[in-house]
Amino acid sequence: MAIPTLAVPDTARRTKAKKATGVAAFGTFIEYYDFSVYGYVAATLAIVFFPGDDPVIGLLNTLLVFGSAFIVRPLGAVFFGRLGDRKGRRTSLIASITCMGIAATLTGLLPGYAQIGVLAPILLVLLRMLQGFSTGGEIGGAAAYIHEWAAPNRRSLFVSLIPSVAQLGKGLAAGLAALAAAMMPAADLAAWGWRIPFLLALPLGILCLVMRLKVEDSPEFQAINKTTEGTSKAPFKEVLTKYPKALAKVTTISLVQNLGTYIGTVFVAVYFSEVLGFTKGEASTIVLLAVLFAALLIPMAGQLGSRIGSKKVLLWAYVAYVAITIPSFAMMNQGSFVLALLGLGLGIIPYALCQAGTYGAMLEFYPTRVRHTGVAFGHSVGAVIGGGAGPYLATYLIDLTGNTFVPAFILVGAGALGLLVVGLTVRANTDLSSHLYR
Repeated sequence: MAIPTLAVPDTARRTKAKKATGVAAFGTFIEYYDFSVYGYVAATLAIVFFPGDDPVIGLLNTLLVFGSAFIVRPLGAVFFGRLGDRKGRRTSLIASITCMGIAATLTGLLPGYAQIGVLAPILLVLLRMLQGFSTGGEIGGAAAYIHEWAAPNRRSLFVSLIPSVAQLGKGLAAGLAALAAAMMPAADLAAWGWRIPFLLALPLGILCLVMRLKVEDSPEFQAINKTTEGTSKAPFKEVLTKYPKALAKVTTISLVQNLGTYIGTVFVAVYFSEVLGFTKGEASTIVLLAVLFAALLIPMAGQLGSRIGSKKVLLWAYVAYVAITIPSFAMMNQGSFVLALLGLGLGIIPYALCQAGTYGAMLEFYPTRVRHTGVAFGHSVGAVIGGGAGPYLATYLIDLTGNTFVPAFILVGAGALGLLVVGLTVRANTDLSSHLYR
């Protein structure tokens, strides 16, 4: 049965769509600030929670905890996806931001190894996993919510605001990390300075919660409640049984996107300081400027996607990863702050194209009744591999081989995988959103 059209005047709909987009995007900003802080202070957390004689072992342990958040992301996707597909996107978004705020705040209050021994890293793992659980639901909920509010010819642009504001969230995290590293002695940073970025999650989370309580659910979700079919009673089961090919494609595209995200904009902070020898302040500053650049480029790429199609944006992103990444890392490896900044800025170009293309495309894989679950779960499974394993693998292989270009090789491989998947599943003259998901 066709979904009825809600009797909402165009002007009122546009006003509500802008408000809903702003609220959803602000929540994603906070979620990614909270989630990314850990990565930007990883080197300090290694000292606080994993003290030892070998700094590489401590860093690897810290990155393992970082990766543990990704293991539970699919569980969060199923939980919040079911909530969003059955009770509404708004309900799911309220729950996910509450969960993330609590986890980040408690992390900032957590005693270190010197105070409570082995219990400290155990609690750190549990809180990090709670953050991952929350993030597993945020992306699918925010993306579906914005997509379902926006006009069809504006969806690519509006949805691209999600990865764009995520960069601002990461930028705030990197900026605070840079400020703390620049202004504090190392002893103070390890003693209490690392806690400040985590504790900021409390007021930000409260502000976002209040905002999300004041908006209504998406018109498409409200409309399916008026059909005889209604909402899905088992959205996860429906995704697995009715849309397995779509799920496989979302997962693969998400894998590529998350490798670019967590190696290219989070791990690089550790890479600059621990591998290339930049100070922690310099490393955080380079990453901060790069992610702010990404925040500007992604909406441009989203607008481009609304004109030429998500398929072409993704294809150009993958080609750019293959062609640009090694020259980008060659500039970073020259030992110059300016060249490192320019090199990472060059690497942001394929990253921005990939972010906009991925978010613009994956929402079209599923109908409204299972969209939250399908997008959240596929994206989270891709994040487990790309985001969870990527930084650890890069660190391990650099230590094993001594080759500082390992992260570049991983990103080139990701671009090649993306080209293979998109090239084999989409005709050259067919838009991704109308063909890839068949």
